[in-house]
Amino acid sequence: MKSMACLLMFGTFLCDPASAAQMKVGDLYNLCTSSNEGDKSACRFYILGVFEGAQLAGESVQDKSGNFQETKDKRFCVPDGLASSAMELTVKMKMGADLAVYPEDRDLPAVSFVMGVIATQFPCQKTK
Repeated sequence: MKSMACLLMFGTFLCDPASAAQMKVGDLYNLCTSSNEGDKSACRFYILGVFEGAQLAGESVQDKSGNFQETKDKRFCVPDGLASSAMELTVKMKMGADLAVYPEDRDLPAVSFVMGVIATQFPCQKTK
C-alpha cells in the first residue's frame, strides 16, 4: 500500500505540480532506506531526475530576446561515464551522514539538498 501512496504522490506531482507538496530531505531519506522496492525506485528516479534537470538547466540560459545560449560557467561537472548508480549512492551516503549530525535538515527541500551534494561532489575545475 505504501507503494501505491508513492505512485499517487508522483502522479499528483506530474499532473498538478502546484498542488503537490515539495519533497523534504526526510521524505527522500525514508524512500531511499525503505525495504520496499517501489520506494527504492522512487528514490532513484527522484535523485536522477533532479540531476538530469539541473544538468539541462545548467547547460544553457535564456537571453533577453528569448534565445537559449550555452553557459560558460557550469555549476557542476560530472565525470564522463559516471554510472547513475554511483550518483545515487553518493547522494544517499551524504544524506545519511548529514542527517546523523543535523537531524533538523529533514525539513529542508530535497531538491536543494540533492543539488548541493552534486555541486559539492563534482565541482568544475577552473582553468587559469
